[in-house]
Amino acid sequence: MVKTIRPMRKIVLLLLLLIRHPGIADDQGQAFYWRGALYQDWMGFQGKSETMFSQLSTRLHLTLWNRPGDGWTINLDLRNRLVMNEGGGNSLMVYNAYLAYDAPGSRFFLSLGQMNLYDTAGTGQLAGVLAGFKLNRNLSAGAYGGLETDIYNTRTSFNYQKFGVYFRYLGQGARQFSLSYNLVRFKAITERQFLLANALMPLGKILILYGNMEIEMDPLVKPADRLSQLFVNARANLTRYADITASYSSGRGMDYHQFLLEQSQDPSLQNSTIERFYYNKSYGVRFNLKPGRNLRLHISRQESELADLGIRNHTLGFGFSIAQILKSGISLYGNYNLNRGGSSEADTYYLSASRSFGKLAWTLSYANFYNGVLFSGNGSPQVIRIKVPDQHTISTDLFLILSRSLAISLDYSYLQQTEYFEHQLFMRLILRK
Repeated sequence: MVKTIRPMRKIVLLLLLLIRHPGIADDQGQAFYWRGALYQDWMGFQGKSETMFSQLSTRLHLTLWNRPGDGWTINLDLRNRLVMNEGGGNSLMVYNAYLAYDAPGSRFFLSLGQMNLYDTAGTGQLAGVLAGFKLNRNLSAGAYGGLETDIYNTRTSFNYQKFGVYFRYLGQGARQFSLSYNLVRFKAITERQFLLANALMPLGKILILYGNMEIEMDPLVKPADRLSQLFVNARANLTRYADITASYSSGRGMDYHQFLLEQSQDPSLQNSTIERFYYNKSYGVRFNLKPGRNLRLHISRQESELADLGIRNHTLGFGFSIAQILKSGISLYGNYNLNRGGSSEADTYYLSASRSFGKLAWTLSYANFYNGVLFSGNGSPQVIRIKVPDQHTISTDLFLILSRSLAISLDYSYLQQTEYFEHQLFMRLILRK
């Protein structure tokens, strides 16, 4: 185990060395810029008659050389996760590891390495190159190409390629719009080609619109299935005491690569089982009321549909938050959801109380459901939600600021059912520069 985590120890020592030497002068007398954060985590949970699961995680985020936008910059965002149980594995996740160029006097910009394209083309992870030009102070255009990968580097293969072009507009008042054409190929065969559009449009001080959509461009896709994803969110500030938010989302898609892989491993599987062409839709509205300086109330209505299965569920939600009760420093929050429908959960509720003691913040909460993350054997995370009639979850969180650069977070949760219980602990050390 010592050999497994030794590479991350070297990275930690590098960060500590940089903290001791915050500026290194170059030949021209300019300071070497860097900014970073180190997160050292430990998570453990143990259920009834089970061996405690233990996991150690180290994440390092560094920006080096020059400030972003002032020339050449190196961006690193890495995580090393080690399962400490017998037979557990070690995995290195690369969120970002690329060299970028962007300067005030240059219309040209470039990124080379492993990066995410969420703020440009909006198509996720890429191991390759992105280059573009600033057409004016508001509009830019670029192109990218390389290998489609993920943070676990499980799909890094020369057979799996991604290309695209995009335009992006950034205006005043947070206005922005982007449009990209994206092509994914597997073994020289086009797997998917689509247009992706994103927009954020504040309209005065009253209305804010945000949305995105994907349109499939492959000629084999049926016209009715070309709109593969749509999300629209609108918020209106009615008065200084009330606002309303409405949202709509629908999505459908198919993982062709996973389909071919599973079919080759087990040809006896039926296409109806593998070909998960899913249709999801949800829409709703939420009304927020602020009758007092520290009091917030809300009521919401949400509709959820699985169109391919003919399932519709309805949720009516109520909630409140009260800050600084009687100037005591105590704040309360709670919500209650009435869930109805053919495949809905039972009603859920959540209550929490928090208190700030200067540099120490404490929160205590109770819920009749549990949300968490489950890591499968290959390291892929899955969000899990447990809700049964006899479910109870109590949790407490502490966050302590030791200095401008150092903080500690401690979390504990206890989950109880009729014939099962589980303890979950999480500790994090945060070091920033």
